[in-house]
Amino acid sequence: MNIVPAETRAARLAGCLPACWLLVLALAGHAPGQPARPSLDIYWVDVEGGAATLIVTPAGQSILMDAGWNRDDARDAERIQAALRDAGIDRIDFFIASHFHGDHVGGLRALAERVPIGQFVDHGDSVDQSSERGRTTWEAYLQAVGDRRRSIRPGDKLPLRGLEFSFVTAHGDTLERPLMPLGPNPHCGGSWPAPVESGENAVSLGYLLSLGAFQFLDLGDATVGLQLKLACPVNKLGNVDIYQVPHHGNGVAPQLTWALEPTVAVINNGPHKGGGAEGFQVVADSPRLEDVWQGHRPLDTDPAYRTSDELTANLTDEDDCHGHWIKAIVNPDGRSYSITNARTGASRAYLSR
Repeated sequence: MNIVPAETRAARLAGCLPACWLLVLALAGHAPGQPARPSLDIYWVDVEGGAATLIVTPAGQSILMDAGWNRDDARDAERIQAALRDAGIDRIDFFIASHFHGDHVGGLRALAERVPIGQFVDHGDSVDQSSERGRTTWEAYLQAVGDRRRSIRPGDKLPLRGLEFSFVTAHGDTLERPLMPLGPNPHCGGSWPAPVESGENAVSLGYLLSLGAFQFLDLGDATVGLQLKLACPVNKLGNVDIYQVPHHGNGVAPQLTWALEPTVAVINNGPHKGGGAEGFQVVADSPRLEDVWQGHRPLDTDPAYRTSDELTANLTDEDDCHGHWIKAIVNPDGRSYSITNARTGASRAYLSR
């Protein structure tokens, strides 16, 4: 399996004869060895303030972005495995490393020892190799992925059947042109150009998933500066249905968040990591927002700046946590979706934009 650059893919399809188009359509509707599914499923797996977002497509293909922490008890790998079992799959076709921090790729080795992984995707070499911690994390990643590693650039796509999975940020770069002509972003004002930033968060990989009218955006730990590159002077991404708030809910750029106009925001925070008041308020002020779902009750944040218990997967501190996930189920036509709290079974339904 290889990443398909946008220009290569377009050239291939442009040269298709009618018989070739029939083959493309047939492949788009079926993943060999995987049964067809009634929905697109997205799991926000609780890894206590790290990140792990699992996607299972209607064709049965699976994508995981990030794998939580390196722990002797392999807690995060086991929680990801539980989500895989719930989804009825036993492998990961694509593992995506948003960036090389221990809360995002530390759990990869334990996961790779337990679950077959087809290909590993990243933004390019680590930019934090000058520090001992950064170098150790990077070397552990290289050891885990071996020769199955692919680095991508904005505009590249995963070869998935029946939906679009496009990378929009990688290694500090973003899309060269907007996905749709929306004109100047009214939320930008004089707040750009983006500040100069360094470190792994500033080069975080991000993607936009599209299924019919449904749009899901995950930017990993993108910094405010990287978010501004997507937002100003024009919004390069349009509107989305579900927005996974960057950096666990900390460092949220209103210029991008408000321009995206998400219907639902998901904050993948921990009890003491992420979920800050300032970021929550930026999200809550977004026009057309209906709900904020959170992985954890943020125990260090004023209760006024967190969502309701009904929309929070985990309420306790880490030692007492059972690791409940949040799950989205998107109808295969992309017109509607629901989100469920695994702790309570509470669910809410939404229409795609």
